[in-house]
Amino acid sequence: MIVRAKWEDSMRVKAILGVACMVALAGCNPQEKRVEAPVPAAAPQQAAAPMTPAEPLDPFVVMIGAERWTVILDKALDAAREAPDPASSPERTDMYRADAALKRGAAMAIEVRNDVCGKGLVTGAACNLPEWPAWTRELPTGDTPIAEIEKRSDWLSSVMSPFTDAACASGRKTSGDELFCSVE
Repeated sequence: MIVRAKWEDSMRVKAILGVACMVALAGCNPQEKRVEAPVPAAAPQQAAAPMTPAEPLDPFVVMIGAERWTVILDKALDAAREAPDPASSPERTDMYRADAALKRGAAMAIEVRNDVCGKGLVTGAACNLPEWPAWTRELPTGDTPIAEIEKRSDWLSSVMSPFTDAACASGRKTSGDELFCSVE
């Protein structure tokens, strides 16, 4: 089920990128040579000419542009994970890894909330997120005290719980697997 969803997502992205390429190429004409004349500077007291209204935005084209960012971000995450660590990078201690995992989890909680609320698994005010703490936007370090890591972990658990509970319940029902979402 999950493999099929990933395959469908992959095919959707490829179709969107193909259409985006066709749209981009439709505006190109290799036979046409463009020569741009220099624009003279406006006189200091000259009134600006009214601007021609822009063409109306096409929802499909806007969607392609917006979805393009998620493809780029996915590729960038893959590339960043595969990049070698510089000699000056912090040591990947258990505390560093815990701090990094909490910050990654905080970012993922927003995406899970968007999907869960978008599917109606959670609704209304329960879809509202609290103010995100500053630590979620800081780079991971290995210097955060263990008690603070635990406090942050409790915060993340309380924020993500309504969304992960609803999504996992849906996954258990859809898959028939009572251990769906189990990490034990």
